[in-house]
Amino acid sequence: MAALAALALVVSACGDALGGVGDLSERVVHGDRSTTTSTTPSGSTDLRLKGVTDVAWHNDGLDALTASLGRDDTIIAVWLRGDQVDPFVQATRREIAHSLPGVQFPQLVPAAITHVTSQMVYDTVTASLDPSTAAAFGLWAGEPYTVPRAEAQLAVLRVGLNTFTGDSEDEIFSFQMAEGQELTWAHGDYVYQLFCRRGILEQACFAMAESTIPLDLLVRISQ
Repeated sequence: MAALAALALVVSACGDALGGVGDLSERVVHGDRSTTTSTTPSGSTDLRLKGVTDVAWHNDGLDALTASLGRDDTIIAVWLRGDQVDPFVQATRREIAHSLPGVQFPQLVPAAITHVTSQMVYDTVTASLDPSTAAAFGLWAGEPYTVPRAEAQLAVLRVGLNTFTGDSEDEIFSFQMAEGQELTWAHGDYVYQLFCRRGILEQACFAMAESTIPLDLLVRISQ
């Protein structure tokens, strides 16, 4: 628990909760947190959620040239797709699932979500995936980038490499923020940070976190 809380507090020093996630040129940062809890709220009869298979993945048409590549070559190819300056590079869910074996994604999302944007995030010095945030997903109510992020990007999921030991597997920690709520948990090789903007029920945010399944499964279902 201490390691996850420390990671969240380090990220919180960076600024606005949704800055950069899903954008073409800005890096994700987070706002101030005021309270912390590891208690999952009771269920709700109206969480306003739907299956993620009903949403469009904005970048899924990008991987024609990487479909047959191995993991390391895929990571390099996606890096070269960008400008080698911006650490966030648009990537398909297949590329992310291939580059981060076993990574998971919620199978339930807010009912208003229509699109998901997906990016791989790099250390620009080494051109390798950034261990603190290796992938980022933006969940949008509407066509991405056509409306202000503060209005349309309702949730953000960031995935980093799990380099800590001692944290309870799958225990979810909640951080209240000015713009909404962030949930943080570790599972397998990864640490997940799910931000839900105000307007999404707290129970619904927890339900999203608890519904994660392998991203590779979502890729295979869509084929």
